[in-house]
Amino acid sequence: MSAPSRLKTEIIVETERLLLRTEAPGDRTVWLKHMNNDAVMAHLGGPVPSDRVHESFRRRAEGWAKHGFSFMMLERRNDRCLIGHCGLSTIDTHEAPAALRGQPQIGWALREDAWGQGYAREAAQAVLALAFGRFGITTLFGQTSQGNRASWGLMEKLGMSRRADLDYVDTDYPPQDNPTMVYQLTREAWLARIRG
Repeated sequence: MSAPSRLKTEIIVETERLLLRTEAPGDRTVWLKHMNNDAVMAHLGGPVPSDRVHESFRRRAEGWAKHGFSFMMLERRNDRCLIGHCGLSTIDTHEAPAALRGQPQIGWALREDAWGQGYAREAAQAVLALAFGRFGITTLFGQTSQGNRASWGLMEKLGMSRRADLDYVDTDYPPQDNPTMVYQLTREAWLARIRG
């Protein structure tokens, strides 16, 4: 898949309640207001300066060009409200075990007023279908911390298996968010799960 145009927002996939799409005008302003706060960023290193938010958007666009996948904005279909992001990236943390570096990972974050409504699970299920289908990924990882129960709870609901042998300390995060906990899902396990 080619990199989505920065001038035209592209809908990558639709779910019952969500559009998973590339960046649209105004997304960064909404992100700074509703996502870059203590609640949402509690297990992601805390709020960051606006230049780092802009850099994260640049990296999303770069991911499409470099890998053919990236994080997508989550927009509610009924009111067109940006509620977060979900998608894929490669693990580039230098402290990660060699077996993880460069591997694809799934991740998500939602604004606080969208928590507890099943949006993260709905989006993650769509991203898994893209990862193991259109993008041809065979093994996918997820990373979180013990304190982020909502995140690792969702990973388990998605059928991801704990890989404690790959856990590591990431000094970019505070002690309460270490060690980084690793989960894994293979295409075969995902197919077996969806086929019932």
